[in-house]
Amino acid sequence: MPAGALAAPREIAIFDHSALLRQLELIYGRRYMFDDEVELGLPQPSLSNEEQLRLDKLRWLADDERGPLRPLLFGSQVMRDRLAEARLTCPNFVTVIDLIDRAVALSVLTETALVVPPILLLGPPGVGKTHASKAIAASLGTAIQAISCATNSDCQQLVVGHPTSWRGARMGVVNEALLGADSAQPVLLLDEIDKFESHRDEQPYAVLLNLLEPQNSDAILDEYLRVPFDLSRMIIIATANDVDRLPAFIQDRLLMVEIAPPLGADLLVITRRIVTEAGGAITVPGDGVIARLARAHPRQIKRIVRLALGYAAGAGRSHLTVTDVEAAERLAVGTATRGPIGFLQARG
Repeated sequence: MPAGALAAPREIAIFDHSALLRQLELIYGRRYMFDDEVELGLPQPSLSNEEQLRLDKLRWLADDERGPLRPLLFGSQVMRDRLAEARLTCPNFVTVIDLIDRAVALSVLTETALVVPPILLLGPPGVGKTHASKAIAASLGTAIQAISCATNSDCQQLVVGHPTSWRGARMGVVNEALLGADSAQPVLLLDEIDKFESHRDEQPYAVLLNLLEPQNSDAILDEYLRVPFDLSRMIIIATANDVDRLPAFIQDRLLMVEIAPPLGADLLVITRRIVTEAGGAITVPGDGVIARLARAHPRQIKRIVRLALGYAAGAGRSHLTVTDVEAAERLAVGTATRGPIGFLQARG
């Protein structure tokens, strides 16, 4: 570091502590006294159920011994070594893993906190996008929070929460994830970001825009707590199957990396990893069984492996055979195509 240069900060405040105390003062009509509230038997405000729940959350946050500060991530050789291992087990994600590795190398060189641009993993279902994202988070030694955009239609609830005037209001899911992490830079996985549904009264991608803009995301107001949160250091990885469903202003703010389905040697590597992770005490099978399994995408392989392991265990064996795999495939295909049977059949 050049002489006279200021050392990079090692931690940041992930929420505005002063704003938090102001909210408590507004509720109490006086200064919040922390543990002395109970010790001194101070009078407590009379609130509706919704406002009482909000007060409980504010007090929980104010009483957290960690306070608002969380450490930043700084690149290290350990991170690079772990990313090298992830590169071997996720061969069709080499491009994005190399991108992360270069960011780590830059952090090491400059002695500054890790900076990763928001990334979009674009590819068909079942190619391992979620697994690779978890491998990246593990390599960086940080937490990961996965949010399914296909099953969460309320984007405002995810990012900024709702005020107590809303039924079932709560703080933002992303803010809760940040509070639960050990650093200011957990990985936020926005799975199937192209599946958000737009409604007349809500445009989810407009809400997401603030999250993807560093100059806005450093002080996003949680509508429930009415306290600003700094989400600017979170590592955002989004996945999508169809980029054309995303508005242009969202595409412009994501670094898109196309992920092709694994083929050939890459698929064999992934298949062997799936079997090893799922097998436990089962002996890792030979090349013949691995080749027989490697005929589908990773998600399907994972399902077939679990079924095949059941056949092996049921036969009292600690190793897989091609026969186990074939039986598992027949069962998996039958499950996907067969209609309801027995008492589940529709009655005429």
